[in-house]
Amino acid sequence: MGSLDAIYRRERDKILAWVRSKVADPEEAEDLLQESFLTAVTELDSAGSIEYLLAYVYAVLRNKVGDWYRVKKAGKYSSARLEQEFVLEEALPDQAAGPEKEFYRSLVLQELAIAIEELPEEQKFAFVSNVFEERSFREISEATGIPEGTLSARKSYAKDFLAKRLKDLKVFFLEEF
Repeated sequence: MGSLDAIYRRERDKILAWVRSKVADPEEAEDLLQESFLTAVTELDSAGSIEYLLAYVYAVLRNKVGDWYRVKKAGKYSSARLEQEFVLEEALPDQAAGPEKEFYRSLVLQELAIAIEELPEEQKFAFVSNVFEERSFREISEATGIPEGTLSARKSYAKDFLAKRLKDLKVFFLEEF
């Protein structure tokens, strides 16, 4: 544990500068740095030792920054619109009730929003334009020159992908850990 503490004190400013180059908000950058070191401490406790500790801390931090960006980008999608497009109840564990159900519901909505970012660009454009910008396929077609049928098909493929993600989530929720 001493070596991690020494690395933190010695490398903190340099690592924080790297995080700040990726995340402009100083408080968010500091939080990500602290979370990464906490993760490294937890891993160190469970694994016993890590050969290249500083490299490990950077790897954890790179993952945390990536997660932060995905969640931030996904936050722009309205939960209400997603709930109109999908039957979320089908993805929630059957035994969930009360606050637990709300936790699962918010987790499902967050995962759906992240999955939207993973869609191929053409499908994402059709889905987001129609669902979140509330534009008809005719309006989109007139603005882009893409046939309405093509836009409709792309939205359908996007919904299929997202519905599969919902189904996978329910399986994940039901797994015993």
